[in-house]
Amino acid sequence: MKKYLELPLRILFMVSGILFVFALPTLIGIGESLSINFKPFWKFVEINIEKLTQINDPQFISLYEQMNMAESYRYSMTIVFAALLVVIIVGVIGAIMVKLSPKKLGSLFKKVIDFFESVPDLLVIFLFMFFVITLYKTTGLKFLQLYGIFGHKPYFVPIITISFLPTLFFMQFLIKALEGEESRDYVLYLKAKGMRKFRILLIHMIRNIFPILIIQLRTSIWIILSNLYLLEFMFNINGFTKTFPVAMGMGEFLLLVICLLLFTLPLLIVEAISLLVLKFFKGKESVSL
Repeated sequence: MKKYLELPLRILFMVSGILFVFALPTLIGIGESLSINFKPFWKFVEINIEKLTQINDPQFISLYEQMNMAESYRYSMTIVFAALLVVIIVGVIGAIMVKLSPKKLGSLFKKVIDFFESVPDLLVIFLFMFFVITLYKTTGLKFLQLYGIFGHKPYFVPIITISFLPTLFFMQFLIKALEGEESRDYVLYLKAKGMRKFRILLIHMIRNIFPILIIQLRTSIWIILSNLYLLEFMFNINGFTKTFPVAMGMGEFLLLVICLLLFTLPLLIVEAISLLVLKFFKGKESVSL
């Protein structure tokens, strides 16, 4: 019973949190002195709770269609899940290459990854923009579409841009997890039997750390979602995040709540997959959150 109530309660708390945050300015009055005004606060809450029940209102449905939210959401989520796929594939392959490379080369790769850990997300987005523009000005090649103008929607550059740092973080986590596995008894036993390092790494070690890798994807999806807003703003892409300021400017609280809930949907999906994986591996492998 507790499992079935968890999702509705989380959605209820999310909506309540959004409502409280946007009602907060009406609670605090700033004049000659700071005052707390509960009457306008509860009035704001009451009005917006009433709006939440008007999801079938023809006026709201017309606004939804007018803003073309379905198409913009499909485009933004395509970028998000494609970026997550890049994180998984490149992160796993990169970590395996680091572990199989000579010790000095592997240490160099780890230092490079550690360096990028401190690089701000905004700087990475700017550097990708600078690279594409410089490449075009220098060579005249325009095979990478950068901006979303005249109805065009770029895919390749946005996906690579927002997956760059999450891939490095995922790779760094995977390398540390594999290093922790190397000291376990079964690895030492397989090495003593003469099994090749690549086979031990790919078949046994990766399989054993698979559950915690799935859990780690929650961090990756958080970074991707947080970068999506910056990306669509800087690349002038008419994506889903462009509906946020429109909804706030129009005072459409119901539209804003729906947008924010849909925006967090990828995180809920990844968390659901994590729970299913943990349930599957329960009793087979101890997994620590």
